[in-house]
Amino acid sequence: MQKQVVFILLVAILVAIFALTNAEVVSVRLFFWTYELSGSLLILISVTLGAILVFLLNTAGWLKSKFTIKEVKTELEKTKKQLENTIASNQQLQQEVENLKAELHEAKLAEPTTPPVLPIDPQQE
Repeated sequence: MQKQVVFILLVAILVAIFALTNAEVVSVRLFFWTYELSGSLLILISVTLGAILVFLLNTAGWLKSKFTIKEVKTELEKTKKQLENTIASNQQLQQEVENLKAELHEAKLAEPTTPPVLPIDPQQE
C-alpha cells in the first residue's frame, strides 16, 4: 500500500513539473468548439479525467469481485450443509450395517447345530 502511495505521489509530481514547463497557451478543438487555454491546465485536466476514469473502472471491477465472492461463499455454505447431511447419513448407514452384522451373528449362534447324518450302509448290518 505504501509503495502505491509513493508511486502515485511521484507520478503526480512528474505531471506537475511537466505541466508547469508547458505553460504556453494552446488551442484545443473539441467537435465544433475551439478553446484557448494554457498547456499546463490542459495536461492537468487530462490527467484528472484519466484518474477519474481509472477509478470508475476499478470500482466496477471491485463490485463485480465482491458479488462473485458473495456467490462463492453462499455456494460454500450450501456445500458444507450437504456434506454434513451426507456424513450424518453415512453414520446412520454404518450403524445399520453394524446392527445387521450383530443380528446375523446372533442368528448363526442361535441356529441349532445337529450332528452330521451319516449314511447307513445296509451291508454292515
